[in-house]
Amino acid sequence: MIVNNSGNLSIEYFQLVMNTKQMAKEEARHFIFQRFFHQDPTGRGPITYNNFEKAYQSFNL
Repeated sequence: MIVNNSGNLSIEYFQLVMNTKQMAKEEARHFIFQRFFHQDPTGRGPITYNNFEKAYQSFNL
């Protein structure tokens, strides 16, 4: 998925990405943190990062 300077990404967006990738919880976290945030939690803003954390906490695969 391509994300170019988007607005705040939602919890549902991150849940969709995690579920689509069908990875273990920690693998999905690493993938998204590397791919979307480029190892910088402030890179897409605090709301997007907070939504990512909430999605990660609710991830059940």
